[in-house]
Amino acid sequence: MSLLRIRRTISILILSATLTASVSHAAEEPAKKPLFLPKSPVAAAYVLARLSNKELIEAPRSEFVYVALLQRAGLDRKYRVEALDALAKARNTDPIAELIAGIAALDKKGEDSAPVLRELATMLTQKAPADLAKKREDLEKLVAESESALARQAGYAAIVTADGSIEKPWQSVETESAKFADLLLSIPLIRDNALRAGLYAKLQPLLDKSDAEDVRRAAMTAIVAVPGHDVENFNALATLAKAGTERAIAVASLQRIPRKSWPTEQAEPLLASLMTYLKEVPDDQRTGPDAVSAFQLASDLVALLPADKSKEAGKALRAVGVSVFVIRTIHEQMLYDKTLLVVEAGKPVEIILINEDAMPHNLVIVAPGAVEEVGKSAEKMAPEPDAQGRIHVPASPKVLFATKMVDGGQQTKLSFTAPTEPGDYQYVCTFPGHWMRMQGVLAVVTDVEAYLASRPATPEPKVTEWKLADLAPDLEKVGAPGRNLAGAKENFAKLACVQCHKLGKEGYAYGPDLTDVIKRMKNDRSALLTEILEPSKVITDRYKNYVFELNDGEELVGMIAKEDAESVTVQTGPSDALIQPVKKAIIKKRDLQSSSMMPMGLLNMLTKEQILDLLAYIEASGNAPAHDHGH
Repeated sequence: MSLLRIRRTISILILSATLTASVSHAAEEPAKKPLFLPKSPVAAAYVLARLSNKELIEAPRSEFVYVALLQRAGLDRKYRVEALDALAKARNTDPIAELIAGIAALDKKGEDSAPVLRELATMLTQKAPADLAKKREDLEKLVAESESALARQAGYAAIVTADGSIEKPWQSVETESAKFADLLLSIPLIRDNALRAGLYAKLQPLLDKSDAEDVRRAAMTAIVAVPGHDVENFNALATLAKAGTERAIAVASLQRIPRKSWPTEQAEPLLASLMTYLKEVPDDQRTGPDAVSAFQLASDLVALLPADKSKEAGKALRAVGVSVFVIRTIHEQMLYDKTLLVVEAGKPVEIILINEDAMPHNLVIVAPGAVEEVGKSAEKMAPEPDAQGRIHVPASPKVLFATKMVDGGQQTKLSFTAPTEPGDYQYVCTFPGHWMRMQGVLAVVTDVEAYLASRPATPEPKVTEWKLADLAPDLEKVGAPGRNLAGAKENFAKLACVQCHKLGKEGYAYGPDLTDVIKRMKNDRSALLTEILEPSKVITDRYKNYVFELNDGEELVGMIAKEDAESVTVQTGPSDALIQPVKKAIIKKRDLQSSSMMPMGLLNMLTKEQILDLLAYIEASGNAPAHDHGH
């Protein structure tokens, strides 16, 4: 049937719209909206493509609708899970087979399908190695027949995950540069941290591979996904950036290396090279992705310079830059990597939020002084999306701009015009329990240069990855007189401990009650400190987390507050609003999580004395005497 005939037929059928089910599963649910679906897959896809996301979600379920839910951009993951399970049932296959088939189908649809294709690739590589191993033949076919690089890379990542090794595919494609580049670019998609950690020796020599540019570029991207070699990677990539060799890729990869690992001796020469490049970029191209990325890296390097050079370099950089900021979340720290943004009043601003944490985060800009009000309001909200698809964002005039919640490994962009009224506005994560810790200042000023010149330089916070051995010899000092309990009380709040723990009369009992905890632990300070440093080492049954997969494809992650024969009461966060009963009849399965909801690294921003003060404050059950002024 020609496309013209299909369209003419569809027009006639829509005009005479009566509810029809073309696939047997459509009759299982009541109609939510009049909808006609022709029997032709092409014609049905055309009709469904005319529906909004909301209309598609509400459409009576059928095989055609499930295909559309799997492939439509902008939908929550739960609809993709629902679609995979339903298609597997309808076609007598399994969800992984349907996931591979979905990736193959999107592969044929061009670049517009890339966002959904990336989502499905992530879902594929999260599957268990044993399950992927059963689909190895299908994965090899996906790699061999896919037109898009992303689909091929998803296939390679799944194969490596299934094998638990990269050796077999490496040997098979090492002499074919295009295939080899795809394999290398699949490395960041591999979820197994230990598997990626062993690839440095294989990737490092490829950075100088001049006879195959595509392989060298792929290696530059892949190598920063290998943990444990941050300084070596920074030095190697900085050398390539300064030489102008694949500058855009080198800059993008450098930004993925944690800032705490950047060698200070590289800051000045690399900054000078980037400044030379930025000055040569035409004005109408300075908002392009390569220039914005270089400008952001240069801005971060300025902070590593001595104070006098930093001020001069910052002024020169702002003369050629644009108001675009990249903010990353710090893995298992519940922090943004930037806590101050300075913008000109009434000027366009763009913030790119990259979530490199395992927990979901957002970024909400609020009126000056409104963080606490907005944060507490968000904690009381049920996790229902607003008209813009955002959750935990209060409907308040003090909320000025906000992103959606961003899952780990994802990113989003927030574009807005800065307020015309100067002041210290704030940005905050409003996921329950995060607002007290995840904050920053958006300084809106009339003159950026004058503001920065008058503001005292803020030193980069010192981050120490504390181990028990570092602190154990000084634990006897916890009980010494003169400890700063008032300061410890402030840190107990700043670290968001008060959001999840009851201590004396303060706090919320989401996690264990810390009142008299030292007595329950038989005065073993070492054991108490271990539970803070390694929260996932020992988790009592009451505070274990589960992932509940529901029959409709939705997931809940939380602790079991109560359970009986009919239902499970699940608490998904530190708020009474996040406690909900779930009927067992709608629970498809539950999986125990091995990690605690309490993030690691909470003490990494504190000094040794501050940690000892905090332990003393906990031992005192939150009793900080009014006369305590610290030491």
